[in-house]
Amino acid sequence: MKANRRKLYKLYVHSRGASRDGLLTRIRALKLFPILEEVGDDHLRAMDRASSGRPHNGVVLESSPLPVSPITELKTPSMEDESFSVTLDSQSTEDALVNGKQELYSYRSAGWRHPLILFVDGVLDEGNLGAIARSVYFLGVDAIVTPTRRVAPWSHIALKASAGAAEAIPIFKVGEATDFLGKSSRAGWRIYASDAVPTPSSVTPEVQADTHSNVVYSFARSTKRLPADHCPVADHPTILMMGAEGTGLRGSLLNLAHYNVGITHGREADEVGVDSLNVSVAASLLCYGMLQKPKQTSQPKAEDALF
Repeated sequence: MKANRRKLYKLYVHSRGASRDGLLTRIRALKLFPILEEVGDDHLRAMDRASSGRPHNGVVLESSPLPVSPITELKTPSMEDESFSVTLDSQSTEDALVNGKQELYSYRSAGWRHPLILFVDGVLDEGNLGAIARSVYFLGVDAIVTPTRRVAPWSHIALKASAGAAEAIPIFKVGEATDFLGKSSRAGWRIYASDAVPTPSSVTPEVQADTHSNVVYSFARSTKRLPADHCPVADHPTILMMGAEGTGLRGSLLNLAHYNVGITHGREADEVGVDSLNVSVAASLLCYGMLQKPKQTSQPKAEDALF
């Protein structure tokens, strides 16, 4: 956990909590918490309430909320400077103390890629939201954006499911999703909507010949696929939109996408009606595919070029 992301007030550790001695030794060595209190059985009921009845293993942290800065748009990023910037929305003095006023963020371009931002809409399960944060942080996604409505909160359930990743990756929220996406698009960002894979009849022979990836790209509002070696972040700053598991993305958001992206079914016949992945799994596979560096095209040798 990055202690500078938010204020840590107090840590309660049950006297018979899991791995108590090792945990306390590490906490004291790192000097993470201003107040550390060892509690007995009389605190267990309060600890259960604090964790909403979910397993806490005898450890409960009291802290300020997770910083989730309100923004209105993503500005044009710089691959050379390895940075992207945002425009902050208005916020109260109290919220500013939690979220800060940072507008410039760094990312690792490795000299070849633009930033990848994940926009999550309609995911109402807090465990799924946290699992998404864990996976995309591990894979190298540069930030997460969620709307202020129609999505699960960044609660203690989501934070635990993220395994600490939500503390390290920049997280933003937007009041008007369509306005945010429209402004970001005009700043050069290209939007990919997670959607069903186009039917095979729309695949051209040259695209069909190369099937090294199960991640398939197509033009928005079209069934025409892009070449199999298409790499979004090599070409432009990218926003990937993920929607709810049952209904997918809202029509108003789909209409703003430049491209669609999906994952092909691994079976020729679906015998039990499983036609999609869990949203956190789908986000992981799509982000992994989108962040793969394009293969270098081999250049002919000088002597071969003469014939």
